[in-house]
Amino acid sequence: MVNLRLYSQRQEKLHRIIKKLQEYRSMSLKSIADKLNALGIKTHRGKSFSSGSIHSILKRKKERDIWIEKVRNKNYPVIIENFYIR
Repeated sequence: MVNLRLYSQRQEKLHRIIKKLQEYRSMSLKSIADKLNALGIKTHRGKSFSSGSIHSILKRKKERDIWIEKVRNKNYPVIIENFYIR
């Protein structure tokens, strides 16, 4: 099983900011990237944001949440068959 690390506080805040700008202000990915760059916020690698990096952040968070919900937190039944002790 893959062991996912928790999102850092920075990642959580950044995702929240992006979602709010997209949902409440109906901003495009390009305008969100421009806004973050204007505020001096950099990517985790220290570079400026692009529409592609904003798209990746949203996509990966969504994929991660789905994976955690459907795979990681799923309860699998324990089935033991044909078990012999000699």
